[in-house]
Amino acid sequence: MLIRAYLPKIITALFGGLFIAFGILTFDNGGIFDRVFLGVLLFTAIICRHDINVVSIVTILLAQLLLEELVWLFWLDNYIFKVSFYICGFWVAYTFRYDWGAKVTILCLILASITELYWHVADYDAPMIFWHVWIMISNITVRFLIFSRVGIVHSYFPKTAKSINLDWIIYKLSGVVLTVQALMIVEYTVRHLSGINILTIYHSYPYLLRSISVFSVWAIFHENNKLLIPKLIKA
Repeated sequence: MLIRAYLPKIITALFGGLFIAFGILTFDNGGIFDRVFLGVLLFTAIICRHDINVVSIVTILLAQLLLEELVWLFWLDNYIFKVSFYICGFWVAYTFRYDWGAKVTILCLILASITELYWHVADYDAPMIFWHVWIMISNITVRFLIFSRVGIVHSYFPKTAKSINLDWIIYKLSGVVLTVQALMIVEYTVRHLSGINILTIYHSYPYLLRSISVFSVWAIFHENNKLLIPKLIKA
């Protein structure tokens, strides 16, 4: 009885500590942490393969990782590509305009596109604020998919579709990431337009993003743990 009561909590706390330690130790090597994050997602998808709710959330996150990598690999630093990118961004943000994050994204898109245009005309060596815009667009899309997930899943699996705690966690974390990206864009534009050397968000950014990533990994593992541990105890 004691094992049944406390083992899930002990394992969750233990791996929470391990994820935090790993996040700190791999701080200077994001590639290793990203691979672990991917591994946790795939492992969760396998262990929870009979739970369509967990699998659908993992699928959304895997698609987000894939798209972010593709944009990073195939980004073209030219005017035509940037114009197309910002037009697409406005379309996505307008489509999801009922989310408060979409309104923030639209404001950042306006600020970033005007600033990029100014830098282009002035022949200024522009910083890569497009990447932060893209992360905002990516997270707005994730928030929409998470919000709509139960309805989509219900169309195919009406008996098993339901909202789970992981939905709420990913939805809120995406909003936090979006806010951090917005602050980065504002700080970038102020620094590079005014010459005021503001670096508060710039220096905090990697720590904030790694903390969010570590918590995301832990939350996904915890959902996995809730399904796996009862099976092990029963066995």
